[in-house]
Amino acid sequence: MRDGNLGKIATIAWREFRHTALTKSFLFGAVALPFLMGGVLLLFPLLLASQSEPLEGTVAVVDPTGRFASVFDALVTERQERDGSANAEDVMKRLGIDDKTGFISKGLAQAGESAYGEVNATEFISDDPDTIERLKEEARNGDWLGVAIIPVGQIGFASSSDGEPPDIELFLPRSTSPGHASDLEGLVGSATVRTRFIAAGEDFEEVQTMLDRPSIDVRRFGEDGAADAEESKLRMIVPFGFMMLLWIATFTAGNFLLTSTIEEKSNKVIEVVLSAVGPLQLLWGKILGLALVSLVILVTYGGLAIASLTALALTDLLAWSTLAWAVIFFLIAYFTIAALMAAIGSAVNELSEAQTFMAPVMIVMVLPMLLWAPIAENPDGTLATVSSMLPPILPFAMVMRIGSATEPIPIWQMLLSTGLGIASVALLVWAASRIFRVGILMQGKPPSPLELLRWIRQT
Repeated sequence: MRDGNLGKIATIAWREFRHTALTKSFLFGAVALPFLMGGVLLLFPLLLASQSEPLEGTVAVVDPTGRFASVFDALVTERQERDGSANAEDVMKRLGIDDKTGFISKGLAQAGESAYGEVNATEFISDDPDTIERLKEEARNGDWLGVAIIPVGQIGFASSSDGEPPDIELFLPRSTSPGHASDLEGLVGSATVRTRFIAAGEDFEEVQTMLDRPSIDVRRFGEDGAADAEESKLRMIVPFGFMMLLWIATFTAGNFLLTSTIEEKSNKVIEVVLSAVGPLQLLWGKILGLALVSLVILVTYGGLAIASLTALALTDLLAWSTLAWAVIFFLIAYFTIAALMAAIGSAVNELSEAQTFMAPVMIVMVLPMLLWAPIAENPDGTLATVSSMLPPILPFAMVMRIGSATEPIPIWQMLLSTGLGIASVALLVWAASRIFRVGILMQGKPPSPLELLRWIRQT
């Protein structure tokens, strides 16, 4: 290609990049927004710690057995004294996250430090209707934090032979927040269970200790023989993150390419541009210019993801070789989508007409979503392997395999997938150039799929 042609392509590419990326809306969405999200990540512990006022007040308990109130008070005292960090660490383990930095668990611990203030129970043995109605009226006026009516059958449930006991009733003032209502419901339910154990002469603490599920430290042997903590849940999420990052970067730029082509064609701007450059120069300029736009999105959002993993000391889930392969398949994915969008944009006159030809693009959009779970679960399985060799979805399938694989993917599969991807991109760009050359100056009724095939076959 002559230097003059390269210069024209570079000029068009810069024009496309400038008119798309150097705008306030794009700069906010693709550049400023990731930085804001990063700031929120840094403030995560403080945001978790900032919550509503602690639960405080007195609960009126109607309990003919006289056993419930003391158990309720003991339970509140126990929860007030509980250290939130232990619960936070347990949450992290259940999520399969080895929180090496303590970044998340610290925030969760701070969030649960002051859930309960001065909460106690006042007991009423009498359960006559007049007493209950009086307590309800006082609760409406805000004199009580709540009124709990505990039927005898709930406390002596183990020895009851009359079937299901009546439900516990909990009446709350109108001003009670949803969070406080949930806390009170949990306290009353837990205190009821403990009271049953005490009434049956059992040691609740001993039984609870026997029923507690043990904490299991799962470790996986790595290539170096060391046993590292297994982030099982993250190994399912990381490939989805890879695929979504690729999906957002390529389809955002592809949509810009589609809409700009249609707008310039309908406004006759394209005719002015074609008086100075050829159709293929215009096509390549648009594709390369919006490739830079897609690269900006990839770098900003990908950088945010890497920064997040770094903050959580989870960078062992990624490797530089993985990122290098991800860039290669990003280029394949972008040029695949760009070729399809450029061909569609040049063949129609209105955005509504483009919907007829969007079926191939919709397949590329939907299939990776459907394949995420099976590929993440078995990245070396037949479905994952075939999907990573099948254009045009192979770049999305392969980055999911790369992100979820516990063992390195065979290099011959990586090279074969890359070769098939490059070959499919060359074929799609060649077909798109044929359609672009004919359709860019055509007006009126949009062509049918058969007419598009005839344009491609024309020499």
